[in-house]
Amino acid sequence: MKINMFTSTVVLAFPMTLSVAAGEFDWPQWKGPDRTGVSKETGLLKKWPKGGAGLAWKIQSIGTGYSAPSIAKGRIYGMSNRGAEEVVWALSESDGKEIWAQPLGATTTGGMRQGIEGTGCSPTVDGDRLFVLGAGGDLVCLQTSDGKVVWRRNLIKDFQGQLPIWRFNESPLIDGDLMICTPGGVETTMVALKKTTGDLVWKTGIPVAGLGPVTRTAPANPTPAPSPPSRGGQPSTENQKAGPKSPALIASGAKWRYMDKGARPDGAWTGIEFKDDAWAEGAAQLGYGDDDEKTKISNAPNSYPTYYFRRTFEVKDPGKLKLQVLRLLRDDGAAVYLNGKEIARSNLPDGPLGHGTVAESPTPSERGYYVFDFDPSKLVAGKNVIAVEVHQSSAQSSDVSFDLELREKIPTDVVGAPRLDRRRRFGNRGGGRGFTRSEAGYASAIAIDFGGQRQFVQLTAKTLIGVSAKDGKLLWRYDRPANNRGINCSTPIFHDGHVFAASAYGNGGGLARLSKSEDGKIAAEEVWFSKSMENHHGGMLVHDGCVYGANGGNGGGYLVCLDQKTGDVLWNEGDREKRRAEKGSMAFADGRIYYRTEDGDVLLIEPNRKEYIEHGRFEQPDRTRQPAWTHPVVANGKLYIRDQDTLYSYNVKAPAK
Repeated sequence: MKINMFTSTVVLAFPMTLSVAAGEFDWPQWKGPDRTGVSKETGLLKKWPKGGAGLAWKIQSIGTGYSAPSIAKGRIYGMSNRGAEEVVWALSESDGKEIWAQPLGATTTGGMRQGIEGTGCSPTVDGDRLFVLGAGGDLVCLQTSDGKVVWRRNLIKDFQGQLPIWRFNESPLIDGDLMICTPGGVETTMVALKKTTGDLVWKTGIPVAGLGPVTRTAPANPTPAPSPPSRGGQPSTENQKAGPKSPALIASGAKWRYMDKGARPDGAWTGIEFKDDAWAEGAAQLGYGDDDEKTKISNAPNSYPTYYFRRTFEVKDPGKLKLQVLRLLRDDGAAVYLNGKEIARSNLPDGPLGHGTVAESPTPSERGYYVFDFDPSKLVAGKNVIAVEVHQSSAQSSDVSFDLELREKIPTDVVGAPRLDRRRRFGNRGGGRGFTRSEAGYASAIAIDFGGQRQFVQLTAKTLIGVSAKDGKLLWRYDRPANNRGINCSTPIFHDGHVFAASAYGNGGGLARLSKSEDGKIAAEEVWFSKSMENHHGGMLVHDGCVYGANGGNGGGYLVCLDQKTGDVLWNEGDREKRRAEKGSMAFADGRIYYRTEDGDVLLIEPNRKEYIEHGRFEQPDRTRQPAWTHPVVANGKLYIRDQDTLYSYNVKAPAK
């Protein structure tokens, strides 16, 4: 098998911290033995027969979810939702029969509907112990023999974590005596625990760019780092509830005219001369679904994508007004107009807005105000009108919220977005009051050695970081691979002093070179960045000087091959008429890429920097209607494909000669 310098260095960079399993080619954790997505196995089929790999066995009723299996010592481990319970299970590697199943507690039902079927955590096997993270933050150590719980913690209750919008999907990392995970709290973005007891060793917070880190070794009490002002609509660490009283042109809680008829108003509805006498009127907060509205507006039939609001106010002499702020509470996106001209847009796409336009994403805060600077010279003497259109992220959204304040700016006003609890409920799981803007993304950490120092690398909600394995001190950060929505899912890659990470939602992937100065400080300097690697959650692989991965987000995508050194596109499957490899996930074994599209097709691809070469494919039988997000796994001559409550085992071992 030809492995380039990148891949072989990755293997060397991750010395096995897990106990060696009985099988030579086990897959004992997320992305394989070294968290690179690469198996060390040889002797596999180089080409599949017509119809694809042969089915060895399949097992049904394992429960729903996206957890990729982990294989060690003749057993297969995974996680599922079974009815109202979240469970960990162990199956026989030989035939898939269940050996044991251990309930962790009630399923986590809050959050976005995508992925609600079950967690994406792959159990981590370390000797006779198994480590898992539930969707609601239950971190549990179990015995591999019988599933008995050794210890358990909760990332929210015990470590002040914040539940991401799509819940926790990280796979815990075991490194020596430590267990590493990402609670996502302001002061506990990452934590290290004793793997034997779950006791805290250190915790670290990742600050806003440009500020020093917040790191402490347990049991000290860290102090939050301050946060600088940010531009309107950009993240801010300030809690921004209704501000103190100051001269207000429009006060929070004021009365507004509103239209909730499921259609766009006729005519120039944002202008001064528009007649809104026929519109309804009510005091803010206006909305429905949160039980905190002063005025409930219509949500029939089955919710509307857009609602419209207007308020008229008088200004005697605009020239005498001091600098103002516009404070906007919106769920999910909004455009604000003054006297017919747009003055602010938040969480909406560029270009013309229609009644059916949806917000770019669900809002991370339904309680807080998004703050914008407002120039009072835009006002006219006499009558003025503020008009607002509030768009939902989906026409089937369960709630909508609106309020607006226009007043004089005071020293405590911080321009930007609030960091406040999202008004959702999580039943009896999660330990928090609801959605928050978590510092945790959805990726899993890796361990590397650089400059004589062990460190952990993680793609968080806001940045790619490296922290000291000894005490959690922030060593370096590289912001660009993290998109501005906090939906960062793919595990980073390390090679020969370089790190690579990528995310979707209009972002891309970047390679940074690590360097160490004479005073011992480590920095990350960008080598290249490519928008042709918007990797969503299918992961990436590196082989023979090339980076392979799917380029695309919610709208789909395709397989692409980039040059490792330059980031140039060598080839891609972007042509819809000729496309053979849609967006998907991957693993690597014995010179082949095992690729699974989100539609469920399974492909065997030969890595090649000049062209796409396919050596077989098959359609997984009995596909569910859910997207095929679970990554493929290759272990001990078998390819494992999971589709919700069914696990398939395929023979990929070449016949003995």
